[in-house]
Amino acid sequence: MNLDVAGILIENPRTFLRFLAHHLGSMDTAEEVLQQFCLQAVSKSSDIKKRESIPRWLYRVLSSTLAHYYRAQTSTLRGKAEYARLQSALLHEFAAEPESVCTCFYELLPTLKPEYAEVLRRIDLRGESRAKVAEDLGITLNLVRVRLHRARQALRNALLASCKGCEHAFMNCECVVNGSKPV
Repeated sequence: MNLDVAGILIENPRTFLRFLAHHLGSMDTAEEVLQQFCLQAVSKSSDIKKRESIPRWLYRVLSSTLAHYYRAQTSTLRGKAEYARLQSALLHEFAAEPESVCTCFYELLPTLKPEYAEVLRRIDLRGESRAKVAEDLGITLNLVRVRLHRARQALRNALLASCKGCEHAFMNCECVVNGSKPV
């Protein structure tokens, strides 16, 4: 660590803080960015070759730290906006038209292994927690997860084999609406 850099940081924190507060508009945010700046300055102080260039170098580090803060904020805001947009789109999509599970689901459930059918009934249809199902069955939570995954795969394969009209979503089944039976 360069002792000259540490000395300037210790002697002049208000100067750097005023600079940051002016650019950020908030003293709390400025203090937060000041801490990041001090950490950067101290950790990179060994890069300085000439003592005379320390003040100029510190302001470059300060500007770099400020730019990094702005980039992070912009990225966070973009992510939040995209999340809000997707949430709104999904809520609108699902609220627009209530869907029901393909009734072939109920006809195919008994054809699965009994342990698969049970976890599907309890977790997917009744909404029971995986932890409760694991406790009731006397098995580990991990085994319930594996069993549920395998059960869903087996059901999906059975639906694909028997219900050609529903192969994309298995919702609002057309084979029952049209009166045709699963193959």
